[in-house]
Amino acid sequence: MTTALEIDEALLDAFIGDGSITDVLYVVRSGKEATVYCCRGAAGELVAAKVYRPLERRNFHNDAVYQVGRDAPMSSRDKRALANKSRHGRDLQYGSWIHAEFEIMQMLYEAGADVPEVFGRSSGAILMEYLGDEDAAAPMLSRVTLPREQAEQFLRRIIDNVTLWLRNHLVHGDLSPYNLLYWEGRIVAIDFPQALDARINPSARSLLGRDLENVCGYFGKYGIRADSVRIANALWANYQAGWL
Repeated sequence: MTTALEIDEALLDAFIGDGSITDVLYVVRSGKEATVYCCRGAAGELVAAKVYRPLERRNFHNDAVYQVGRDAPMSSRDKRALANKSRHGRDLQYGSWIHAEFEIMQMLYEAGADVPEVFGRSSGAILMEYLGDEDAAAPMLSRVTLPREQAEQFLRRIIDNVTLWLRNHLVHGDLSPYNLLYWEGRIVAIDFPQALDARINPSARSLLGRDLENVCGYFGKYGIRADSVRIANALWANYQAGWL
């Protein structure tokens, strides 16, 4: 039986083969949908390679909530395969998560959002900017104690990012202190494969509210009282009115 490590190595070989990376240094983290590796780039810099788990090995539930609208550009044959969950359909679903994350992060980075820059992708992995140093990756916000005088500033910056994403018709859909990284005075958002198109996904409004509830709740430990419901209502009303 092929192991998860062997699958990851095969997918990383694509980046080694095209010269994008020269070495795989260590595992940054292994999560519910992917494993992230710290790698050495062609110019000696550190880069991150995010290798997706095959669908049968993933532990990401309720995928259908996030998939709404992603089949729009597909042929009728592919849409049927996706709906029937055939082998071809599952291959399409797997590819759609990788394609979505790469395209979304590229677009948001160019729009000025606080997200890693993406450099390339293969059939099952994305190569992107690495946050951290030789010894360790940037910590998740959940593991950081921020200076109290900066906490409110960081919360405003995160809400500004959520606003920018929505201006570009996107809702993260799984935002929390566990996929916000803190490094050298910056907070950077990661993990966008499940991001929703707010124009067509009926769950966009509720997940926007959940994203803001998660973030505002975290900053409550610093004594910051941010009303996530009010913020979400105002953002959504402005978005629908075209005022963002």
